[in-house]
Amino acid sequence: MLCLNIFRQSKNISGKKLYPFFSSLQLLNPLTRKSSTYKRSQLSVPHTDHLLTIKKELFEKRTELSDNEWQDLRNNLISNYKHISNSNVDAIILGLCGSVEQLPLAKNYVHYLRECGFEPNLASIGRLLRIYNTSYHKKGGNNAALTPEEQQDIFDLYAKLRERHEILDATTCENLIYGLVCTKEWHTGIELLAMTKLTSTPSIGAYTELTIKAFTEGELNIGWNLLDETVAQGKEPKCETYKAYLRYIARQPLTLQCNLETLFAFWEKYELIITANVAEIITEILNNNLHSVQSSLTDAQGKCVQCKLQMRTITISDAEFAKLSNSFLNKVLIRNDVFQKSTPEEVEQFKRYVNKTAPYDCVIDGLNVAYSMGAKKSPKMLASLLANVVKHFKTQGKHVLVLGRKHMNSWPKDSMFYIRKNASMFLTNNLSQDDPFLLYATLKSGQSTDFFSRDLMRSHAFLLGNELRAIFRHWQQIHQYSLITQTDNGRIIVKEPTRHLLCTHKIQDTWHVPYKQSYTPNPAELFEVPESWLCIKFK
Repeated sequence: MLCLNIFRQSKNISGKKLYPFFSSLQLLNPLTRKSSTYKRSQLSVPHTDHLLTIKKELFEKRTELSDNEWQDLRNNLISNYKHISNSNVDAIILGLCGSVEQLPLAKNYVHYLRECGFEPNLASIGRLLRIYNTSYHKKGGNNAALTPEEQQDIFDLYAKLRERHEILDATTCENLIYGLVCTKEWHTGIELLAMTKLTSTPSIGAYTELTIKAFTEGELNIGWNLLDETVAQGKEPKCETYKAYLRYIARQPLTLQCNLETLFAFWEKYELIITANVAEIITEILNNNLHSVQSSLTDAQGKCVQCKLQMRTITISDAEFAKLSNSFLNKVLIRNDVFQKSTPEEVEQFKRYVNKTAPYDCVIDGLNVAYSMGAKKSPKMLASLLANVVKHFKTQGKHVLVLGRKHMNSWPKDSMFYIRKNASMFLTNNLSQDDPFLLYATLKSGQSTDFFSRDLMRSHAFLLGNELRAIFRHWQQIHQYSLITQTDNGRIIVKEPTRHLLCTHKIQDTWHVPYKQSYTPNPAELFEVPESWLCIKFK
């Protein structure tokens, strides 16, 4: 049996075995202390590299260790590192057994603990379940990936915990979900997902594991319910869930088109952008079934360069706009945190001003525009930039409202005179919030009114709720201008609104599916036109 040099030599310090390997990893030199007594408070914190060295020296090419080796490792970790104690040492050791090849070693350590009369705590059980999960996915992610004995071991861990606890904490629930999806008892994980919601919001990992399992097992209704719930929780579904669905439907060519269109409709409903990796799988499946699929992009007018079809224009009905406009005042403008930086009197004054001077063609956030090129610019440069933006719309014959702060009265008179002459202008108190005023004036002016700001308005969109949020985002996309830059001769370059859909949608008999290079858990809503699209036409 392989013996390790790190355990061959030892010496006693204060009655404890201390091996040279562990001693060499100490960050504090014991010789600098006045006393030779080993004090707990002076033990070092192990660097990740140190633990990896232990893993390499001790675990490489091993499937089990002797009881003495496990005991020596356990004791020396506790003795030499101040953050390791009896309560977490087992989880740390199991964490070192995280690779697929070391699942037998992890099981061997748990067996050792039980032989010694130590029952693994929740953290240790969690680490073991994660190791099972890693092994399960690396071996194919099917019911044969783990042996029947390993699957039973997972369920036994679950059963013991449920015997002891009526309600499990969110972390334990998630760890059990990671384990149970490796077994035929994976439906139990859905119950644990519901239990998680009693104390917290389930993680994207828990949703992903269960969704993948549901699609792999052909339980499409469960998979779609989980995906809907994932998005409702504000989480971006991971690519692996789509891949699991695609693998399943690819085996059923007769229903392939229907199942793919169900997926496309889901992406359209929630305006989700897939990754290039998922797009490649879709392309392969469609090519294998003789459907037409091409990589494409759109021109400046929103036309597909492959099929020459125009992307669908965003439309907001009069009823939707009225609902958005009427709800905005109560849900966003009239709130306590607005009044903390403004006053009811100022709000009423502003409303009277709008009623008197509206409708506007464009509402400009003055300070937002002025500071677009940097907050450290001189007042002269700030005022000049704002005046140029007003000029941009004035030359188009548009009625403009500029919102600003009262301290702008001290800006250079020539630029401010031009702004006041060519636009309506309302200056709030210096501590006021601009966005609610800007959005109120824009919405109050009607469907055709635009606004000029770099602000993404995330917080205001959130306050409107799911239904109105979607309407608000579409309205924002087709009405928001922002500044790109100002040239040396004072000419401004403006980013105009994008009027067509930027998500998956069908035009006549052709689907257009945008995709990006990599997954992002919280993608920014920037209304950027996707560079890459799939142009799909079923045969």
